[in-house]
Order: sequence, then C-alpha cells, then structure tokens
Amino acid sequence: MQEMEKTNSVLFSREVKPSLFDYLPIDWSNIFGNNNGVIVEIGFGSGEYLQSYAIKHPEKNFVGFEVSITSMKKAHKRIENLDNVRLVITDARFGLREFFGPKSVEKVVMNFPIPWDKKSHERRRVIVPEFFETLSNVLVDGGTFELATDVEWYAKQTMETAKEMGFEVVEFLENPDREIKTRYEQKWIKYGRNIYSLVIRKVKHLEVERLIGGRHEMPHARSVVIEEKISLLNNKVFKEGKKVIVVKGVYKSTHNDAYVIKVISTDGEFQQHYYLVAYPEEPGSREWIIKLDSASNPYRTPAVKWSVQVLAEFLAQE
Repeated sequence: MQEMEKTNSVLFSREVKPSLFDYLPIDWSNIFGNNNGVIVEIGFGSGEYLQSYAIKHPEKNFVGFEVSITSMKKAHKRIENLDNVRLVITDARFGLREFFGPKSVEKVVMNFPIPWDKKSHERRRVIVPEFFETLSNVLVDGGTFELATDVEWYAKQTMETAKEMGFEVVEFLENPDREIKTRYEQKWIKYGRNIYSLVIRKVKHLEVERLIGGRHEMPHARSVVIEEKISLLNNKVFKEGKKVIVVKGVYKSTHNDAYVIKVISTDGEFQQHYYLVAYPEEPGSREWIIKLDSASNPYRTPAVKWSVQVLAEFLAQE
C-alpha cells in the first residue's frame, strides 16, 4: 500500500494520509521514489514558501504540515506539479514524532507561527520542551530547525528553550535577508516591522516514546453483549492514565442490529474524533463484534485501541 501511495486522496494528489498506512513511521523514500534529504515545513499556510523552496531545491524532498483544509486546497494548487512535495493534514507535534523515524529529517522550518501569548494558551504552542525532544530524535546528526517570527519574545524564548534542551544556536538575527520570504513577511517588512530568524542545530540524539509505531492494525474485540447497556454509553467517560474516552452519541441502524458509537479519545494532548461500530457476529447471536468504523479511520493510538476494549468490557454480560 505504502509504495504505491494508495493512501492519497483523489482530490489532493500530493496529500499523504498516514492514518491509512499499514506501517508507521513512514518510509519517505518509498513515497518520493528516491533517497533525497527531507525538509519539513510546519504550518505551510497557502504554500508559497513551500513552493518556492521546492523549486529552488529539486534535489530535496519536502513535507508540509497543516491543520486547515482551506490551506491544503490553496497550497495544493501551488505544488500539485512538483514531484518533490507532499502535504499532510494533522497536528505537527504529533506528525513529526509519529511519521518520521530516527535521523530521517535534514531540516524543520516554521514560519510565523501563532505565538499563543496568553498563559492559558501556552500548551497550544508548537515550541514546547517535548517538541525539542522530537527534534533531537528525527533530525539527522547536525540537522537544523529554523524559525522566523515577528514576535521578539517568542524568538528569544524559543532560543532559550532550545539551549536548555541541548541544541546549539547557529544564528539569531534581526531583520535577516532570507533566501525565501513569505507573503506575510514581505508585508511586514514594507511596514517596517522587525523580523527575527533563529537557526539551531542538533547536537545530541534522544530516543522518544511514540504513541504508534510498527503495524498499524485495526483494533477489534468480541464480547457477549447485553444490548440494553448500549444506550447507557451516551456521555460515558472512561479514564486510564493519559487516556480519556468520551462517548458523544449512540445511533442504531434502521436496517439491522448494528450500532454506531461516536467517540472522542485523548492521548495526553492529542485528541481524535471517530466512530466505533458494534453488531452481532451473526444474526441473533449474543456474541458481538466492536471495532473501529473504517470510514473515520483514526490513528491507532493507545487511547483508540483502549476505547474498543473498554467499551467491549462495559457492554459485556456480568
């Protein structure tokens, strides 16, 4: 599956959907068909920076992360004819850690991220200590992270956090003459706003714990179910360690005895919305199957796998 890129949607030929892959982390050499170095952009926006960078450096492969489908549409129009670019819609902190193996990325670039300056929003920032742990794993030895921002305190805080996490500061510049400038950057330069550029280098390698990895299998469970208990699942909350499961809705099929169960699961700070299905193994059977609905297809994190098991246990005959 991975080699033929069957994971890509018809609409976006350059999109990669890791949730459909049989194995993670991804072997990007199979995706691109070569062993060229990989550069990652976090938050590609409308894609103008990614497009210019990929055209200037055809000898490199580029992977862009975004969370916005609107940004995906805009960026895809720019890069759809570039063979050395792929786009992924997901949280970058999760994606960088889960989709790239150790020492597989040459450079990570982030242009003008939202600083989330309020204390209550601090954990929304990409640049937290855990992010640098991921960089210390996925970057090649001597690999770099580059940040451009118009917020001075954010740039300085990033630099200090990077040093605390064992990175070497290569440069910290005010109003640098960057090789490629984003539209946002060009606008602020015209208005005389200061731009700050930070480049740090990986010095030491760290191992990180990934939520997923290896075979990306579809979890399922079998249980002797008391059907009357299914309605009791609505708004039910299950917790274990960092895993949290919330059932947001239960829907019965009008054609058979099957149920669809809407679930929100959380692994630490990574949240997913998806559906489980529950149905008798055979018509009239007391033994039921509970599994992921293939259409929603979330990442098989510990919380997702546990949601299948914990619901099967809750519905089981006592």
